[in-house]
Amino acid sequence: MKIKILLIIILISTANIFSQTPSGDVIKRAMKDELQRSMSKLTLENLKNPFFISYTIVDAKKLSIQASLGALIDSDEKPFRSQSVKVLVGDYNLDNENFIDMSSGSFMSQFGDRGDIPLDDDYYGIRRSLWLATDEKYKSAAESFEAKLSAMKQQNLTSEDSLPDLIKAKPTVLQVNPKRQFEINKSKWEEIAKELSSILKNYKEIYSSSVSVNLYNSTIYFLNSEGTETVQPMTIAGVQINASTMAPDGAPLSDHVLYYETNPSDLPTPEKMKSDVKTMADNLLALRNAPVFDESYSGPVLFEDQASAEVFSQRLLSSNGGIVSSRKGIYSNPQVLMFMSQGKDKAMEDKIDKKIVSTTLTVKAQPKMSTFEGKNLIGSYEVDAEGVAPDNDLVLIQKGILKTMLNGRTPNQNVKQSNGHCGYKLGPSTLLEGTGPSVITVSSSETELRADIKKQLIEKAKEEGLKYTYIVRKVKCSNSGASEGLDMSSIMSFAGDMQKKGGLSNLITIYKVSTETGKEELIRGANISGLTVASFKKLIGTSDKQYVYNTLHPDNEGGVSSILSFAISIGGGTGSLSGKPATFIVPDAILLEELDIQKEKRAITSKLPVVENPVGR
Repeated sequence: MKIKILLIIILISTANIFSQTPSGDVIKRAMKDELQRSMSKLTLENLKNPFFISYTIVDAKKLSIQASLGALIDSDEKPFRSQSVKVLVGDYNLDNENFIDMSSGSFMSQFGDRGDIPLDDDYYGIRRSLWLATDEKYKSAAESFEAKLSAMKQQNLTSEDSLPDLIKAKPTVLQVNPKRQFEINKSKWEEIAKELSSILKNYKEIYSSSVSVNLYNSTIYFLNSEGTETVQPMTIAGVQINASTMAPDGAPLSDHVLYYETNPSDLPTPEKMKSDVKTMADNLLALRNAPVFDESYSGPVLFEDQASAEVFSQRLLSSNGGIVSSRKGIYSNPQVLMFMSQGKDKAMEDKIDKKIVSTTLTVKAQPKMSTFEGKNLIGSYEVDAEGVAPDNDLVLIQKGILKTMLNGRTPNQNVKQSNGHCGYKLGPSTLLEGTGPSVITVSSSETELRADIKKQLIEKAKEEGLKYTYIVRKVKCSNSGASEGLDMSSIMSFAGDMQKKGGLSNLITIYKVSTETGKEELIRGANISGLTVASFKKLIGTSDKQYVYNTLHPDNEGGVSSILSFAISIGGGTGSLSGKPATFIVPDAILLEELDIQKEKRAITSKLPVVENPVGR
């Protein structure tokens, strides 16, 4: 009898211990135990054993609100957990990654390991989810590795001819203080979303509009077989307001107001957001009646504020012809490689230690900088998605000379070590990983007042005998949260972007400036082409003030990555947070000496609505 009582007491005590264990301890213990078991026992006859395994678990709460014309469309607050598993077979020099075989099931299976796991702190439930994902991932990795060896043999490639597939990294053990995390107030943000969207009820000329509020509050657990163990928070508070209309000639017009912060308390006040929404709506009405750009222009162009930041984001910090490292990889079908290369600009890897921009510019990555002039920076982090802790201060370009490129653990010919820039990217249902910017600072050794830069713009245009010149103040952010839908127009637009080298996304606010009077006139239907990194060599004016731009940086690599991003954006629906949190601290005005502006080409011209919009005044 005494023995039975003792056993009952022990069982109750053990249950209490487990029930009081913090969630993080249960998650970490389950990850560690399953990783150890998989590394020791995962094997298939006649196939390579895994040499590397990593687990990522995201423990999050999120609030997603959609509103239109003063009414809630959707409001969903929920906790969720997701997992990501990487299994590599072979060795560091040659593994199953950096290989694309779109004809096999292993291509899409690389995304099949990202699934939900129990919300409860269920040790065995978490282990079971990891076990199933690891088993599936190992089978597809082994299949892919054999297919890669076959493709290399057929294409006369050897492991000696190529770079290592994975760079070795020292183990990192780090737990970051979750001070960024916040409480979610659903009812408060529902009211704000309705109030913001109701402003657009007053505009009958605006045919479509939406307000999206997304609050994302997570802790990320990462573990790999090299001994790295990291825990860090990732929080995003996003408000996205999108509106669209059509000009009398059928041209589609759109605009957006975007706010991305680390915490809801950092977002502007409701009054400031309402003012910005009204300004956006008025701008759309002005664009409907603005004259169409109908000439060919080559000359100086001034970029201000958001447009200045987007120029650096879309061109200089792109993995498509910018200073973000990318790996060509091996394709099972070389013809697929030729197709995927059509939309890519020339890589910058061979430009290390060469001048690529104006000698006045210095560009740094400062991922551990969390604030600037009192503003919190969403691109800040202590350790990246591969468990690599970046340096505080990484010089990318020094006085115009390219020193290095942003890179993860996949090397290229001239950047053979990770500098901790394989970061987390927000997707519709989970986190993805990809190389990209963190906190990027751009400074110039020669600056001047913004008003003087406009004078310089006009003087330069006069020297070239031009009657007009141009100022760009806003361009479309690729990850604005607007839903394009899977219609013919969006497909044609995407196909065009795949073929386009250089350039910017659609210009929203561009002004035609008289060189005689300095008068500005809003125009529409203009696009900039031929904007590449080399364009920054002809930088002739830089302002003395900095513009801080929190954004979600898109995957603009081109090729397979772009196709997947397009598919994900469609699946994510309106208002999904998508992209890598990044911050750009750049001059609030830059003047480039020579760019081409052309009339916007539309593959399809839609017809205006037959009946007038019933909403609005």
